[in-house]
Amino acid sequence: MIYIYNMRGMQIKSISIPEKGYGTITINGSDLQAGMYLYTLIVDGKEVDTKRMILTQ
Repeated sequence: MIYIYNMRGMQIKSISIPEKGYGTITINGSDLQAGMYLYTLIVDGKEVDTKRMILTQ
């Protein structure tokens, strides 16, 4: 799973990842407002990494 959070720590979106291994995920920018977000990768119920994402319009 990938969880997307706003800068207040509220989860605003979750994306299921159907397959294991390398792959790509496309996040539709029109679903979110311009700003900074955090996204977290969860694998087998464990947090793997969290990164920042900046969305501009």
